[in-house]
Amino acid sequence: MNWQIDARIPVTIVEQPPALTAATALLAEEALPEGIGPPTLCAIFRADELIAHPGGCACCNGQGAAAAALAALFRERALGGTWFSAVVAVVRTPAGRAELEGALRSDVLTLARYRLT
Repeated sequence: MNWQIDARIPVTIVEQPPALTAATALLAEEALPEGIGPPTLCAIFRADELIAHPGGCACCNGQGAAAAALAALFRERALGGTWFSAVVAVVRTPAGRAELEGALRSDVLTLARYRLT
């Protein structure tokens, strides 16, 4: 028998948000969709925007906004904030989809925490 367990948080990319459960966080490109807000844990990113720590550390210098937004969601969860077991990502543009998919394929910290479904 071959077992494979992937404990990373699943991320589903959509263009229109479905009904969200309490255990689902929302990542949105540019703005939150109509009617979504607290108590849902939300983060917003803008495609092609680079985020860097003020000190310019090598670990995240030039990190994309999608990866940074996913990191912020994870920090909230890890530090005792709102718990979630899945993320729905609402993208509005091809550039936003490409940035998010790129982060889920090649950003080391994003890969350690999340997986694309």
